[in-house]
Amino acid sequence: MVPSILYLNAAPNDLIHGMKLAGIRRYAAVRGWEAVAIPPQKFNSKGIAALLAAHRPVAGIIVEATDDKAPLRPSLFGAVPVVYLHPPHEFRDGRIAYVATDNEAVARAAFRELSARRPAAYAVVGYRLRTEWSATRMRVFAELAAKAHVPCSIFNAYGQEVDLRTEEGAAALARWVVELPRHTAIFAVNDGTAGYVQRAAQAVHRHIPRELTLCGVDNLAAIHQAQPQTITSIQIDFERAGFLAARMLGDNISHKGTETQRNMNSQHPRFNSIQGGSLRGSVALCDKCFTVGPLMAVWRESTGGAGRREPHIMAAVERIRREACDGLTARKVIEESPGSKRLFTLRFREATGHSVLDEIRHVRLEKVETLLLQTDTPIGAIADMCGWGSSVALQHFFHARTGMGMREWRRKNRG
Repeated sequence: MVPSILYLNAAPNDLIHGMKLAGIRRYAAVRGWEAVAIPPQKFNSKGIAALLAAHRPVAGIIVEATDDKAPLRPSLFGAVPVVYLHPPHEFRDGRIAYVATDNEAVARAAFRELSARRPAAYAVVGYRLRTEWSATRMRVFAELAAKAHVPCSIFNAYGQEVDLRTEEGAAALARWVVELPRHTAIFAVNDGTAGYVQRAAQAVHRHIPRELTLCGVDNLAAIHQAQPQTITSIQIDFERAGFLAARMLGDNISHKGTETQRNMNSQHPRFNSIQGGSLRGSVALCDKCFTVGPLMAVWRESTGGAGRREPHIMAAVERIRREACDGLTARKVIEESPGSKRLFTLRFREATGHSVLDEIRHVRLEKVETLLLQTDTPIGAIADMCGWGSSVALQHFFHARTGMGMREWRRKNRG
């Protein structure tokens, strides 16, 4: 029988999950496995054993576990390997394998997009519920505004819950929008929230993008084609999230458990003290975790500039996002672009607010910061992993951008 990867999907009607499932299926096809999406009405904590029996043999399980839902605990799955997608922050205690969104990188990408027009002020609107991902995006965006010495107004701050779906919530948002200074750049933590901001601006006659610019996250307009495609959005690499989760399962199965445990114990000694040293299910994968960040900014009318949606510019940005750390050069991007090289360079700068080389360096710097924060990779090895010609060149660039050396930055930001 063909082994199955079960994707326990908490929101089957959300097409974002369809993109994750596509990534799971891409890996499953390589291994000759079947990927099966299980909707929430067909599973619960008491029925896991029956679910596993019905789909035997099960190669592994991927659980969608966003931080506003109660996720299924690893112990429910026995010895079956489990990987979590987007688990709550308190769930990430070193005992589970997971793939999560890099929400700090999302906020940085949004700030970078909105700062291209040098706004007079910034503003950020949080999700209607208190969630870790929303709070992180809001906090990082506000910190970036503070570092730029530009005022930043916050709606739906960390201790608040204003339900924008209600008339009272919509009215409160409209009152806030009408008070924003002219030329304010607004970051909405997801596209649903951005839609509420757009409607509030229309209600109080604040024009987007002449008076206010707006950026969301998820690129839902491209997924739900019926929606007006007017809001600039940060596209997260959801397909890669699904692929990485499936690959983590495959790696675990290839290593047959005991080797995985040995690797875990050598890389993460603190896990040796887990009860009796007996590792089962997703616990045996706890040396693994990945984050996925923004794939690209999808430019639309809400940040201005009709030329921003030119397909070859968007394709170049996506290529840089994927290949910058593999030695891609600005010259290669420009030379392989269609049409006039000079015009491409001009259009690229108009679209992003910076040069092709700056875009490549930015993507590499994001990878450097991820390695410094999330791994113990030696400083000297990071340059090669991120596409820099030499460690010395990276050290000079990093200090110029952050005002500190890489070791100091790692120590400060990892606490």
